[in-house]
Amino acid sequence: MKKTYTHRILMLILPALILYPFLPGCDQPEPESSPVATVNGRIVTADEFAFFYEFIPRHIAAQTKEKAYTDALQRLTDRILLAQEAETMDLGTSDTLMQRALDLFRRQAVNRELYLKYIRNPITVTEHEARKAFERSCKTLHVKHFQTALEPEIKNVRSGVVPWKHIPMYPGVKTIESPLYGAVDAVSWNDVAPDLEERLYSMDLHQVSEPVFDGTYYHIFKVVDYEKNVLIREHDFQIHRESIAGVLRKRKETQASFEFVQQVMAPQQVIIKADALNALTRHLWEKRPLEPEKLQYLPDQEVNTLEHTKRHLTSRAIATFRDGEMTVGDLIMNYRVNPQPVTYTSETGLRESLKNAAAVYIRDHVLSEMGLREKMDQYPSVREEVQTRREYLLAEKMIRKLYHSIKDSITSDEEKEAWLENHLTRLRAKASIEIDEDFLLSINTSDEGFTRKIDFVGVSTSY
Repeated sequence: MKKTYTHRILMLILPALILYPFLPGCDQPEPESSPVATVNGRIVTADEFAFFYEFIPRHIAAQTKEKAYTDALQRLTDRILLAQEAETMDLGTSDTLMQRALDLFRRQAVNRELYLKYIRNPITVTEHEARKAFERSCKTLHVKHFQTALEPEIKNVRSGVVPWKHIPMYPGVKTIESPLYGAVDAVSWNDVAPDLEERLYSMDLHQVSEPVFDGTYYHIFKVVDYEKNVLIREHDFQIHRESIAGVLRKRKETQASFEFVQQVMAPQQVIIKADALNALTRHLWEKRPLEPEKLQYLPDQEVNTLEHTKRHLTSRAIATFRDGEMTVGDLIMNYRVNPQPVTYTSETGLRESLKNAAAVYIRDHVLSEMGLREKMDQYPSVREEVQTRREYLLAEKMIRKLYHSIKDSITSDEEKEAWLENHLTRLRAKASIEIDEDFLLSINTSDEGFTRKIDFVGVSTSY
């Protein structure tokens, strides 16, 4: 059933606008999928709604499906109405900060297409690989492990000259007491890194591995026993096949992504400038939150004002690479669009976080340049996403303008939200909003397979 109507009044949850950073847009004359709604001629597709739904507040999603979908769609259409109002007032025409942000959003979308082309799409998981993994998932290994920083000691333990003292493989591993072998780690499929898993599951019983050096410690392993489900049925495999294939695909993507990034980035010879990094670290450490969490984000006040308050600092190059350089100001701008977690456990930890963030932003820039050369910015999906990002920024700007207009008369958050809801009610009353209710309720909102939830792996840097 398709009908045109004015939305009933619902409380607008502002975080829904803020928590909507990865929404696929769809403002094209001939969309690939049928429209679930139109807002003054602006088409909303099922894909756009489904992805938006993944970011709605939990208390909205916990409602009945019809109520949750209706509320979510209204939040989406409200954002569009606010953006359209901002357009009529030319709020984005001369906003250079918005244009810089949109360029970074465009590059993010290009990198997504690059990832799909070179990483995700070429990868397959064969039935043989899935069956082999399923068989391993039915087998739990009992593993003895020893580690030491001394190479002679590891050789002596391996040869039996020195008694083997079991050391748990990693914090939280399930260690059990074996009647025959004492303390051992119970290791199941997908418990450890893929390369170690392959090593353990390929070993014969009581075989001692060759020493493995991780950069700090030498390790040796010995599989002394195992538990196995002997009643393996084809039905069991078919039930778990999809989830197992998903794990294998993720592993392959991670490895392929790592190799791809190393191949692209190696010629760039990324160098982090220690003097600028140290200066930025000192400034942010001095301005750190009074009660910081172990891992969090930089304070909004510093991120939003640094370019104006510390122009000398923001103009300094914090990194160089073959194709260019990144200033502290560039890093902060990237952070505003794509924030990376930082640690406040120590000044050294904060410094390392900023160094890693710079490496990520340079990686993204270099990769996006590759995608731009392949004209991926002309892909419909990229153009649509940039349009949607623009709407999000315009809606936020419109809300700030509206709040500024009432700042002298309304101060509490509750009054502001009520005033904004009244403003939106007037916008809805004047708008032409068409919704296909039957199609809306038929949309699958599972996030499985959404192509925008992807990312390349990190890249190493030097000084």
